[in-house]
Amino acid sequence: MHAGVGFSENPDTVMGGMQAASEALKEAGRSGPCDLVLLFATARHDAPTLREAVASVVGRDVPIIGGASTGAISNTAFGYAGDQIILAAFWLDGSGYNLEIQAELTPGEEEEAGLELGRKLAGRGVRPDSNVLLFYDAINRIDDQVKMIMATPLLRGLEKSLGFLPDLIGAGLQGDYSASPTMQWTGQGTVDHHALALTFSDDVRIDSVIMHGCRPATGYYTVTKADMQTILEINGRPALSFMHELLGPAIPVEDYAFFLIFGINRGDKWGEFDEKSYASRLCLAIDKEREGIVMFEPDMVEGTQFQVMFRSLDLDYMPPRIERLFSGLDGRKPVFALYIDCAGRAAAYSGADLEDAVAVQKTVAGRVPLVGLYTGVEIASVEGVPRGLDWTGVFSLFSVPK
Repeated sequence: MHAGVGFSENPDTVMGGMQAASEALKEAGRSGPCDLVLLFATARHDAPTLREAVASVVGRDVPIIGGASTGAISNTAFGYAGDQIILAAFWLDGSGYNLEIQAELTPGEEEEAGLELGRKLAGRGVRPDSNVLLFYDAINRIDDQVKMIMATPLLRGLEKSLGFLPDLIGAGLQGDYSASPTMQWTGQGTVDHHALALTFSDDVRIDSVIMHGCRPATGYYTVTKADMQTILEINGRPALSFMHELLGPAIPVEDYAFFLIFGINRGDKWGEFDEKSYASRLCLAIDKEREGIVMFEPDMVEGTQFQVMFRSLDLDYMPPRIERLFSGLDGRKPVFALYIDCAGRAAAYSGADLEDAVAVQKTVAGRVPLVGLYTGVEIASVEGVPRGLDWTGVFSLFSVPK
């Protein structure tokens, strides 16, 4: 497997698509058409027009797979909330891939979609140790009504069909911070409200590491009442009142959305802090009428123990985790890196002074082509089980035998 990456911020969709595609082919330095393209772009670009522009450069028979991203990161550039386009062109060199597509991914029907997608993956012989990339449309916006597509029931459906969850990473895709309608590319087509499951042959290995940038700020509390994704009671008290008393007046309840982060520890609750054992949960909104806290995912059910998390003010934790992936390849050849990054972690949005995109770029240091996405939801394994995550960066390194 060999890859080249191209990046553009040209507001002209045709010119931007052609620029990114041409840059990827030039970087790869390969002759002959590529075998596969991964393409991601913000909602500012018309999806069919962008696909046609890319196809005009790479070849109209080359499968183009991907979807929306709030921004993009390459080895040398990054940006968000603008006109970013990024793509990776792959030459498989004897490796193989398969794409399974699931339509009708709508709010409330995620588990059913997961069930059907799981049946398709089972038919392809997916095993527990199979690497799977899952990209799905995280936003359902119809008639100005915005609803989130949930990763938790989608994964639950997959698990019910397969009897297990494979070694899966992925993202809930969104095209901007305003939840604009977006589309996906499915090889030869352009669609909306779909889930895409991409698998590779066994010679391609994908190693991943989770980077939350959060640490526990409190002891454990317990959800004692919940309704879907809304936490109604904590330790037997109304959730908003409980958190207001805990955090104090310096943080008004109106500011909890996109600020408040809970951590669910799937490992040893009384051992030393281990970031890879945590699933982060970000507050989406508050429900004043019921004194509830609305989360991005519906898995903080009654009985869930959690901690309030605080965000790290430096990025020193990132390079060692990425370096461990490079040093642990056991003689294999690294060929490509994918960074799935929560859109909320972007410095201009989160209020941070540092960009984690820069930390990733400096650590990769040009050793492999890099594609980074700013996303709505991230998916990676926590204690061996793939879960939907919030406020998380998931770095994945693709390698093949030498």
